[in-house]
Amino acid sequence: MPANSSSSPSSKGHIRELYQRIADLEAALESAKGTQNFTGPKRQPVSSPQTPSTYSSLSVPIPSQEEDNLISRLCGRQWKLNSDEEGQYKFFGPTSSLHLTESVSSSLLGPWCQRSVTADVSPDDPIDPEIQMHLLETYWKYQHTVLQAFDREEFLEGMRTRQTKYFSKALLYCVYACAARISDRPPVRAMVIPSSDDMEDKEPFLVATATRLVDQELKRPQITTIQSLLLLSVIHCSLSKDTKGWLLAGDACRLAIDLGLHRTGEQLASTNFSPRDMKVRQITYWGCLVFDRLWALYLGRPSCLKCEDTELRSSSLTQYGASWEKRIAFSWVTLLVTVGRICDALNEEQCDTETLHALDEQLQDWYQNLDPELQYCKEAHASILVLHMQYYSCKIHLHRPTANFGVKMSELDAQCNKSRQICIDNAKNIATALQDYRNMYGNASNLSGVALHVIATASTILIADIAERRSADVACQFSALKTCVRTLGELEKTYIVARRVRRIIQLVMRLCHFESEYLDFQQANDVGRNPASLFFAVQDAGTERTSFQPSDDHTGLPSLSAYSPLCIDEFLPISSQFDIMYSLESL
Repeated sequence: MPANSSSSPSSKGHIRELYQRIADLEAALESAKGTQNFTGPKRQPVSSPQTPSTYSSLSVPIPSQEEDNLISRLCGRQWKLNSDEEGQYKFFGPTSSLHLTESVSSSLLGPWCQRSVTADVSPDDPIDPEIQMHLLETYWKYQHTVLQAFDREEFLEGMRTRQTKYFSKALLYCVYACAARISDRPPVRAMVIPSSDDMEDKEPFLVATATRLVDQELKRPQITTIQSLLLLSVIHCSLSKDTKGWLLAGDACRLAIDLGLHRTGEQLASTNFSPRDMKVRQITYWGCLVFDRLWALYLGRPSCLKCEDTELRSSSLTQYGASWEKRIAFSWVTLLVTVGRICDALNEEQCDTETLHALDEQLQDWYQNLDPELQYCKEAHASILVLHMQYYSCKIHLHRPTANFGVKMSELDAQCNKSRQICIDNAKNIATALQDYRNMYGNASNLSGVALHVIATASTILIADIAERRSADVACQFSALKTCVRTLGELEKTYIVARRVRRIIQLVMRLCHFESEYLDFQQANDVGRNPASLFFAVQDAGTERTSFQPSDDHTGLPSLSAYSPLCIDEFLPISSQFDIMYSLESL
């Protein structure tokens, strides 16, 4: 045996191998041509040219399936996922002329052109291993199942094997950044949230690193790029960079369409996705829908993605195993799809009585069909509490336009009074859920940023009703409002934009002279009697809403300790202690 037998083959041998592969390709092409049927349909004689109106009356059957050959690609109408030279799929719709962009070699050779890439997670990572474990545990506990952008099992498997199909360093650092923001360790939190005395316009370490890695991955995007963009949008939102976060979420949604995540396997031709692939693609697209609807709700703008009921119904929860994480992900996406319809109706100013009732029935159906393990209870998982807060907020958004806050009492009809009461009850429900969260998890500093918009929504309803003095239950509304403001004060430690929201709400309360309301209560009632319980739990799952009431004492007011001057100074500032001309711009 020659000594160099382990080296590469000779040039002649290599040439013979190339000739053989060319012959195999030619044989494959001839075989494909032989299977084509070019026999066209019988033509009917045409008596006269047809006008456009004549065309519209014709009934042309559209074949449900088409052959995958050269002619069908030239003139076909089906959706296509074409793979490039690296095996990455790209989506093209029926109007596109790019169906032939897939190379012949990738079409015929299929998986031969795909290669596995190892993740570049170097052993000398600047983050201490113990901190890495702390960040992952924090993310799984408080963040993952609220805004679920990826499949945890596939992520951990990719992290273990360092395979980049469903795991990447960019995604890992986005997870680190999301978790570090709510960490109970100030040095870790400082890697995402800049200190108040930091005058440099420099992004914190984890934000800068995650952004750089995502930018690198965008040169060759994959599913993990979509997931990373979604998580990065949350980080920028928490730093009060709404426009940047909104744009990143939009990039993720467009990239999801580019990779064909918005279509199921049955709707796509020439694909051979495994159940594992379908599971990852589905959960990622659900994440895009949730982020898209939440951003549209938060900013009051149209959503980017379309989603029909049939697409969600066809996604059976039992197809890949109904894990708890997948069930709550499905609950989030079905709720947010209805939220998208509410936003569309409000943005287009088409929320008439019929539309209102139809959307309200959809919300009630969602609530009544909620998985038993996702029902409300005081000790529920953090993501379940936030899910119910979002539901209460949706009820408020739907009924607020017809509640007619700010309109004279004489001009209100029965529907207005009903919508107003629904808004007030659900605002109290939100306060109850916030208090239960704070009791269960210590404080609201680890609360998902999704709750920021929910708290602001509840606060505005409570302020409006207290200011108009139309309710006999003002004491409970003050209690609920105080809970909202206190929660914002805790949330702003990890969500910078919450500070601005809290200050605006407090300014409005001062402008409405809420401190005089408190003084009136003190003078008109004996508040030194039996202490009142400020918060009642949400009722059993069989009831839709909660009655937020104090205990049945003689005054109907919370105890004096609940409204002590110290509490008011901290959370409900007296207007005389501040400059009434304190402007919104200075917030």
